[in-house]
Amino acid sequence: MDRFKFGILEDVIQSDWVDVYPKAKALGYDGVELGVRASTYRASDLWNDEGIDTLGRRAESAGVTIFSVCLHTFWHFTFADPDVANRFMAKQIVYQAIHACNVLGIRTILIPVTNPLGLPHREAAHRWAYETRAVASQAASRGIHIGLENVGRSHVVTGEQMLELIEAVDNPYVGAYFDVGNAQMLGSNSVADVHTLGDRIVQVHIKDPRTDRTPCYVGEGDIDLEGCLRALNEVGYRGPLVFETPPMEDALSTAERNLRTLKSLVDTAAVEPNRNVNS
Repeated sequence: MDRFKFGILEDVIQSDWVDVYPKAKALGYDGVELGVRASTYRASDLWNDEGIDTLGRRAESAGVTIFSVCLHTFWHFTFADPDVANRFMAKQIVYQAIHACNVLGIRTILIPVTNPLGLPHREAAHRWAYETRAVASQAASRGIHIGLENVGRSHVVTGEQMLELIEAVDNPYVGAYFDVGNAQMLGSNSVADVHTLGDRIVQVHIKDPRTDRTPCYVGEGDIDLEGCLRALNEVGYRGPLVFETPPMEDALSTAERNLRTLKSLVDTAAVEPNRNVNS
């Protein structure tokens, strides 16, 4: 049986962009997601051509794929911000990420749909649709998907609200980066949201939090992961499943254990191949 490919954020195994590739490979992962933070993005390897080349060589040497780039910067520079200068910087960061991803062959950029100022839904939704539309054409011209992620402190909670935003942007290369744990913890229904978003899901974050927020291993939380996997199969998703999970006492052994658990759940859910965004 073919299976999903599995990825992991560098933070999950407490690594940097130098050693994340061989560590991920040794643990059995197919690829990685690189997180870009507001405090360090200008010094990131993604922000200069020499660094971009270095990232590509490291991944190739380790035999892993860079599945995606996560713009944590959007917790500081956000499309919801009334400040034009802040929104301008957010767009410049996306444009640079598009350039780097194009060179490296990365097919997905994760943008968390943040609204840290708690602006009214209508105001935040209008700005997010307008500014995402502005960057989407450049991403689309390079075959790169923009995945909008459901996160806390946002005006977007449910699958219906995310779909509304995606449809307002109206670009086939803009979809949902669906986080199965975030959906339920924000008060939505993860399984139902998968069906709502359907083929607009471009990539998936895996986590299994408990309602009381105490850290735990995958399979020990309150998320119906098997139901989510079955729903992903039903809507035809075959892209990567990327872990964003707590490191627990030992990050490497936790990552290995969580991967083993998820693979078992994939088999239990009898997931069959269909559609793969990152093929």
